[in-house]
Amino acid sequence: MRRDLHVGARPVLVLASTSPRRSALLAAAGIPFVIGVPGPEPEACGPPKQRAVERARSKATLAVAPRGVKAPILGVDTVVDLDGAEIPKALDRHHADLLLRRLAGRVHQVHTAHCLVDAASGCFREHLTTSTVSCRPVDEEALRAYLDSGEWRGKAGAYGIQDDAQSFVSLVEGSFDTVVGLSLAAVRHLLNAGPE
Repeated sequence: MRRDLHVGARPVLVLASTSPRRSALLAAAGIPFVIGVPGPEPEACGPPKQRAVERARSKATLAVAPRGVKAPILGVDTVVDLDGAEIPKALDRHHADLLLRRLAGRVHQVHTAHCLVDAASGCFREHLTTSTVSCRPVDEEALRAYLDSGEWRGKAGAYGIQDDAQSFVSLVEGSFDTVVGLSLAAVRHLLNAGPE
């Protein structure tokens, strides 16, 4: 079932995410949405792509939508993948330093999984996007400035490709918004196709 993305103030989806970056992407694209409470992240295992899919599914299928909102629920998860190993969010500044040094001078992938759940039936559709990112060797001054900025907090891989304070991460292939944390093309595809 095709869904109209231009319906005024009525939300076309519930975003089961606390990420301000995902909210900003949807808002900038003009897709009406409301925020829901995401379901818990499972202890995912397996390769990074599989972890992203499992987490997005859990966030969407176990989400709590605002009272009275019947729109489909979108769960999203982003994983940084370096040679088949997940690079997590940093626990603190020291951990962020270690993670960024691990990525420095390397090319890695970023997988963003999207799961759209029909609120009435519980049926869902999924879409995974992948982008390739390069992290050039970082000099000590640039690394220290980025760590001091705090912009690494809450981000997979301890960086945001969109962050003003960083100049060492760049997109090689794929979509920029996938790396930020939500592919607008994937969201539009899922909304237009409708849950199975």
